[in-house]
Amino acid sequence: MPDPVIGTLKELSVELAKKQDVLVDSLTEDTPVLNVIPFEPATHELWNVYENVNTISGGGFVDIDSPLEDITADTKLNRVDLKIMSGRMFCPQDKAVAYGGKEKYFAKREPLAFRYLGQETEANVIYNNFRQYALDHGKKLNAGGTGDTNYCLLAVRFERGVTTGLYAPAARDKGKLFNIEALNGGNLYEHPDTKVPGYGVMIKGYFGIQLASPKCLAGIFNIDIANSKLPTAKQVDELLMMVRKSKDTYLFCHPEVMTVLADVGKGGGYRMGPDEMRVNREIEKWNNVPIVVSWNFKDGAEENESFA
Repeated sequence: MPDPVIGTLKELSVELAKKQDVLVDSLTEDTPVLNVIPFEPATHELWNVYENVNTISGGGFVDIDSPLEDITADTKLNRVDLKIMSGRMFCPQDKAVAYGGKEKYFAKREPLAFRYLGQETEANVIYNNFRQYALDHGKKLNAGGTGDTNYCLLAVRFERGVTTGLYAPAARDKGKLFNIEALNGGNLYEHPDTKVPGYGVMIKGYFGIQLASPKCLAGIFNIDIANSKLPTAKQVDELLMMVRKSKDTYLFCHPEVMTVLADVGKGGGYRMGPDEMRVNREIEKWNNVPIVVSWNFKDGAEENESFA
């Protein structure tokens, strides 16, 4: 059995789906967070099964010629369902004629569609996966904001089989991360809403996010920049301790939050770093942890989180 292919979406496109390389470039063009997440194949086509170790005991140092102690582990199987990164495109019949055929129309629109799809997916990952997981597991620090005009700062430590992106293993066999199929067999049909005659295509890719340990994800919440409720340098350091920072740890935030970090971290943890291949730009760091900013974070519009 071949070794699993693990990497970012860009790396996967190079390894598994060379013909979709340009589309994946469009997908990750405005998605800095999505662009650094490592992905690995799921155990099944539509879900991934993994094992959590609840407790482990036994073993240790013993004298020469002494009996060995048994190592016992209490484990639990868990499952993460993949979701569909998907969308539809419609080409009115008259535009198909003007473009010299529906194929040319869709080829011109595909990069734009994938760019939008990437932005929507990244926002979903930020808020419905990373941010919500930190809140659900009490891995949170309070910057002190009291209204609903907040930002957050998230720390994520990626670990194979624990905190990771997932993709359907069929991608290896099919040589593509996304299926792009003609609707109605490529034949003319009426759009269900506008009743305009035309042609359609459907985009589908099966992906997921696995978050299997609260030791890998945490956040600072209620950052209200307008009212000077800001994270302290000590809180950022504590945040990284909460996720047991390693070389695969990132800080994710809105660009406005990074401006704040530059101020609170002067002479301390914050500094400029050299170019890194996986981020592909000169980036900022906090104690050697890359800070990745994204406009797909809400701009001072996050609701207040309770710390009662």
